[in-house]
Amino acid sequence: MAQESSTLRGAPSRTDAQVRAVITQAVAMHRIDEDQGELLFWLHGFGQDRNLPDSDLAEMMKVSNGAVSQLFSGKYQAEDWTPMIDRIKALKDVEEEALKKVDLGFVMTHTAKTIFSVCESAMTDGMPAFIYGASQIGKTTALEEFQRTHNHGRTKYLRLGSRWTKGRLVRELARACKARNMKDKKSWQLEEAIYDSLNRYNLLIIDEFHLAMETVNDSTSREIVEFIREVFDRTHCGLVLSSTKVGIQDLEEGKNAMLFDQLRRRGVVKVVLPDVPPLKDINAIAKSFGLELPKAEVLAKVKQLLKTRGLGVFVKYLQKAHSLAGSEPMTWERFFYVNDGYAALADMKSEY
Repeated sequence: MAQESSTLRGAPSRTDAQVRAVITQAVAMHRIDEDQGELLFWLHGFGQDRNLPDSDLAEMMKVSNGAVSQLFSGKYQAEDWTPMIDRIKALKDVEEEALKKVDLGFVMTHTAKTIFSVCESAMTDGMPAFIYGASQIGKTTALEEFQRTHNHGRTKYLRLGSRWTKGRLVRELARACKARNMKDKKSWQLEEAIYDSLNRYNLLIIDEFHLAMETVNDSTSREIVEFIREVFDRTHCGLVLSSTKVGIQDLEEGKNAMLFDQLRRRGVVKVVLPDVPPLKDINAIAKSFGLELPKAEVLAKVKQLLKTRGLGVFVKYLQKAHSLAGSEPMTWERFFYVNDGYAALADMKSEY
């Protein structure tokens, strides 16, 4: 029976909008300020992400079992909320420090730092920001890492797919915003759920945005851009749109350039990343695998690989070479052994 009981445990089925309403009321009554309200919303997001019941959150914060439920239901009666807010902040600090220690193979390169700065600027200033870069330069990896380390309700990340309609975009964004009972909701209801989930303290990242221009007809493209603009205008959230360099011309000079321009005029940050990772990035990645920056001829080969195959393939080859090295020192010779092996495999002619 104990096992059966544990499977029924989980985060309460409250919505972001319900929590926002409680926070708004608490701020209006001068029990907390807006920044403290965001800490309360972080606690809600943290519990939802981890599927934790309020009793588990209370245990982690070392407060009474019913205190967290009372907070989120608007029934918390303490005259001074400061001790509770301090405990939430302490838990947040511990969790964010733990996130930094999780090794997902991410390397903080110069390019990644640039992308992080753009995201932080968009979040702080509440303005749209635009990132353009070649495929396989590390945009998506950096954006996903930013979302991972700025999560628990604050950063929403969505990667557009090919030939998405506005309806598909709305549904996927609602899912990213953790809307509940999605199967029972119509599109306009999902849109309202999205508006309720975002505010000026949130950041919305939309990756592969060029697909909204390149893979659908003009009418659908217009609907998608209009909806994203409406989300920004209604919620005042920070917004980052990431696209390939090919998308620059489609977005800024194509058929729907005037429509996109209405969104672009709302932003002040536009970053165009280099086609090939700079030397600083190569050095940072090499060091993470125990390698020194390659010299002369070796560096030229590395740059050529990065230019033709991209950063993702470069890192995968490094990982394979590192695995083959085992306990022995990692060398560039091992890297090119892997590189040459895959190149030979790609050039192999069928004998059948």
